[in-house]
Amino acid sequence: MVVLIALEAYNTSFAQANFTAICPQKKIGKNDYLQVQFKVEHAANVESIDPPSFKNFSVVSGPNQESGMTSINGKVDQYVSIGYVLKPNGPGKFTIAPATAKADGKEFQSNTLNVEVTNSSTPSSSSSSNNPANSLSAFGGNNPFANLNFDFPTEPVTHQFDDYILKKGENVTDKIKKNLFIKLDVSKTSCYVGEPITASFKLYTRLRSESTITDAPSFNGFSVSEMELNNNNSSGVEKYNGRDYNVYTMRKVQLYPLQPGKITLDPLVADNKVTFIKAEYASAQSGDMFLDMMQNFADANAPRDAVVEQHVTLQSKPVEITVKSLPDENKPADFKGSVGSFSIQSSLQKNDITTDDAGNLKIIISGAGNIQLINAPKIMWPQGMDGYDAKITDHLDKLSVPLRGSKTFTYPFTVSKAGTYTIPAVSFSYFDPALATYKTLLTQPLVVTITKGKGIPNNPYLKNKIVETPTTVISVVEKYALFFIIGIISLAGIIFWIFNRNNTKKKPSIVKAETNVPENIEKEESAFVIPESPLEEAHQQLADGNSAAFYRVLDASLKKYLSAKFKVPAEELNKKRINEELDKCNVGLGTSLRLSSLMDNIELNLYAPASNVNQLKEVYEKASEVVSLLDKQVC
Repeated sequence: MVVLIALEAYNTSFAQANFTAICPQKKIGKNDYLQVQFKVEHAANVESIDPPSFKNFSVVSGPNQESGMTSINGKVDQYVSIGYVLKPNGPGKFTIAPATAKADGKEFQSNTLNVEVTNSSTPSSSSSSNNPANSLSAFGGNNPFANLNFDFPTEPVTHQFDDYILKKGENVTDKIKKNLFIKLDVSKTSCYVGEPITASFKLYTRLRSESTITDAPSFNGFSVSEMELNNNNSSGVEKYNGRDYNVYTMRKVQLYPLQPGKITLDPLVADNKVTFIKAEYASAQSGDMFLDMMQNFADANAPRDAVVEQHVTLQSKPVEITVKSLPDENKPADFKGSVGSFSIQSSLQKNDITTDDAGNLKIIISGAGNIQLINAPKIMWPQGMDGYDAKITDHLDKLSVPLRGSKTFTYPFTVSKAGTYTIPAVSFSYFDPALATYKTLLTQPLVVTITKGKGIPNNPYLKNKIVETPTTVISVVEKYALFFIIGIISLAGIIFWIFNRNNTKKKPSIVKAETNVPENIEKEESAFVIPESPLEEAHQQLADGNSAAFYRVLDASLKKYLSAKFKVPAEELNKKRINEELDKCNVGLGTSLRLSSLMDNIELNLYAPASNVNQLKEVYEKASEVVSLLDKQVC
């Protein structure tokens, strides 16, 4: 049978760079998750993508970087995107502002997104209240076929033409129902959190039809990776209930469950225009003319009164997926939600560097699974070596199931003293769903030799670098400035003492001056004065190497600083209130995420076993960075 499914042509040749915001979910429940993607296409060089402020939403995961490359008729094209998983703070109708991007030397702005959040959860949401952030780090969900027409001319599956010839008295609705439907095929209906499922929405037809997707499923509860479709993998002939059908894949995705529970995959809905030719007209055609008309039905110029057109709405049946929790038994301490089968390797860019240089430690994790969600492994830097945040690059095969490829983490590091240093083995743990067990991999320890440089740093990481002394940890600049400041304070104290002594002899009593400011207001204002050095006490505990005291003091100091910064009593500070105040001050998403991560880290370590000096120093540096960024914001 001949099928006409109208498809919009897409040509990448000579395409200019464009920037779009994508959100397949237009309506979600207040307990559901929203997936948002900001995508730059057709650009040779993408410099940056800056997301908007997600007001009225909390960031559960992101930014999750994604990149890819396609080749169509020999023409290569690429894209870069960042994705987020968001959770609404409450019901309402919200607009997500445009994001900005820099690519090929130009600035771009994405479209806005409108989302409605209802009071009740949507049918596809899970009843579980587990937070998916632990199993999060990469993003999908773009539906390239939504609201497009498909047009796939094909050869008929059989030379029996009864299916698209309408006989007198024949029921049109019954004939369509028998010969045209949409079916959802899934690779499995039970899986673990993080274990992928392939979902394919297929149109089965023995008729001439034009189909338009009018409602695409939102896949709440999953991270989505769209699978590319082309003429080689999107059409074919399949047998169903003993009959041959032309089959067209309308959408194909890999779904990575974010949380345990029973999750329903919503239907895909399409509007279809079906065209029949009347039997009396078909029978009037003779011999070769009839055969040519039937075999080339798409190009047949039948008169209007010889055809019957019928519109029908089709949808796939919902499919329920049972998502199992990952077992708690034997779960490694460093497990962060990686599910699949992986390997790990490490290397140094150079094994010999000077104190003027920055080295690079490279960790490569390869394999198949939810690789796009893997975060940078923790590095236990040896004493005297300072490590920095990793640069992440990935190479993924989007057509493989599950996703297969590699993710590379490059960590810059510096050393201020000559010597030989050993970077300990790096640990990475994952859950293997095939064996239903956890596995832990270790790299080999790496040795790097540091020679004394000329004292001329040739890398950005040595600027304002923190160096260690036997009693404290202070910056090079602070080391000399401290003596100058102490001298000034001492001199001022002596002058003040002499002046006060002479003044006391002349005046037997001191009368307080009257002001128009009520005393309670003065006290209130003084309570919100930002300390000149808000982390000074924490710095002292760092110098003493007292882990327990360091985290207690840092926690109190940070809350005192935030209280003064936002003019909110310390007892009223909680994560929700802090996020509200950050929004009011228009604090950027990056700074907000740094603060949230820092507070989680402090809270986690308040009652944890003692940390080493390197870990304390890393937390202190992050706290200093957050305070510095917040100081630039006017609230």
